Amino acid sequence: MASPSGPHDRRGHGLRRYRWLAAAEVSVLGFLAWAVLRLLRVTVRLETHGTEELERCWRERRPVLIAFWHGRAIMLPFFYRGHSAYIMNSTHRDGEIITRALNRFGIRTTRGSSSRGAVAGTLGLLRAFRAGSDLALIPDGPRGPAGVAKAGVAAIALQTGAPLFPVSVSCSRALRMTSWDRMMIPLPGARVVVVVGEVIEPARLAGPGAARDARERLRAILEDRLEQVTRDADGLAGREREQV
Repeated sequence: MASPSGPHDRRGHGLRRYRWLAAAEVSVLGFLAWAVLRLLRVTVRLETHGTEELERCWRERRPVLIAFWHGRAIMLPFFYRGHSAYIMNSTHRDGEIITRALNRFGIRTTRGSSSRGAVAGTLGLLRAFRAGSDLALIPDGPRGPAGVAKAGVAAIALQTGAPLFPVSVSCSRALRMTSWDRMMIPLPGARVVVVVGEVIEPARLAGPGAARDARERLRAILEDRLEQVTRDADGLAGREREQV
């Protein structure tokens, strides 16, 4: 005789069904995000400025750090030319969708954010760096304020001692989302401009004094450099100065 199923059994079945549907939705949306980015990447006209030192590090397989604002992060696959990169992504649903898309471009992820799972995510990045991978860092992620660098990125840079390149991307024609970061998404046929700023050497900035002072010095320098390269990228793309 089959055992009767009560409310608890039905609730458990419903939860399993919900998790299955949620996982399927994330998988489909991740694939669609990758497909859209791949289509855009082959239709836009890419233009780069100041990339010589970064490309030299890539040729020499020297691991580097690349920092860019959250609102321009979706364009990372447009310009990344290194052999291996890791980025920290949040653990919530949208972060998982982005993770699925980036993985298809060969950009791997560790899970965490400044507000959730930060320690695990940071340790994952450091392990990837020690194994020879570049790190893609988003100083104002995951929730802003836009254009304000957090100390966590400076701490990672000081721990690795690797060359830190401030990068910004802009485009002549784009959608701007209504999210806190005003995410910029290029339109087909747009001119995409990549500007790489002067490299920052964290080891030279550390100097004597407390670790907190060193982090703040590096954080402030990075924020200023990112602001400058974003102004330069927007100007070269023919855009009026916008929120990052």
